[in-house]
Amino acid sequence: MQTQAGNTAVLESASLPGGAPTATDPTCLDQTTKLLQEQGLATPAELHQLREHGLAPLQGPRPWDPLEFLTALRVGDPDARPLEVEQLGRALSQAMGQQLALVPFASRMSTPSAFYDLHENLLTECRRLMTPILYAEESEAIGVASINPVALGIAAEIIMHTIGEKTGTTPIVSRVLLHHDGWMSLCQQQFGI
Repeated sequence: MQTQAGNTAVLESASLPGGAPTATDPTCLDQTTKLLQEQGLATPAELHQLREHGLAPLQGPRPWDPLEFLTALRVGDPDARPLEVEQLGRALSQAMGQQLALVPFASRMSTPSAFYDLHENLLTECRRLMTPILYAEESEAIGVASINPVALGIAAEIIMHTIGEKTGTTPIVSRVLLHHDGWMSLCQQQFGI
């Protein structure tokens, strides 16, 4: 797929040969692990386990974001994991040269059903990346959210490309980080995961 910036993005299917879904999106996993490695935010052993777990068949009711996997490796107490996810998200955001806002109230935003009705393929892509749409103003200004700034970047490129191809106008896509609980709530609300 050709992205807005002219970069070629390989958007792999989030499934294994034979159709079994992977535990996390392979493209997001690859880009996240590369950035974690470049920034020294994970050890080689953690990155190996992250790749191994992320590319394994989906075992539970929903896919995982790579930052959730890394946090589960590091933090034994499930109640302490959201803070680690948030810290990793902020660190990756800074490494990418972005100061993304962390929006605590986003989980109370309603699902942009009309947007998803117009762009069903984007519902599929956003679900795959677990990047809920926060708002969509007539396909010209769109807000997308996640715990992972890498997933946000991938989603923003897909949204800009898809809508640009369809309408001839490339939308402005705003990206925001979410608290883990708010993100989970929005993923459940919008994607049923």
